[in-house]
Amino acid sequence: MSGKSFLIYGASGYTGALVAREAARRGLRPVLAGRGPAVRALADELGLEARLFALDDPAALRRGLEGQALVLHCAGPFFHTSAPMAAACVEAGVHYLDITGEVAVFESLFARRRPASQAGVMLLPGVGFDVVPSDCLAAHLKRRLPGATRLELALLALGRLSRARPRP
Repeated sequence: MSGKSFLIYGASGYTGALVAREAARRGLRPVLAGRGPAVRALADELGLEARLFALDDPAALRRGLEGQALVLHCAGPFFHTSAPMAAACVEAGVHYLDITGEVAVFESLFARRRPASQAGVMLLPGVGFDVVPSDCLAAHLKRRLPGATRLELALLALGRLSRARPRP
């Protein structure tokens, strides 16, 4: 990433915190970001930088993206949160990834493809397992087995299942 870092927005949420912990475990040094003080607490625990900013503050959002090569957006509901983050990423020349499975978000990001391409920015929603990897596997199998009429995928999880924490 040419000396630049990457940012995990929504790092104190359930999935964002799992991603942040795994990144740190692997020796990566993401910047953790979000709106609340729990982001700073997690960053302190993991020895990482924290940036606090809200998505409805364009100036703070621009400052929050400074020096970043990409954003992994983990703050839902993505129908509300993806648009300001994606727009800021295009403006700042920062690649955008998110973990959504919301079709409306896929469509809205696809509609931004021209300005993103002109800015040299990738907008890639759905990087969680439920969408991109499973769809890529299905497309690969379709190419390899063009006469197949049914597809059944089985997965072997080598770790334990995570349980979403209850909402307050």
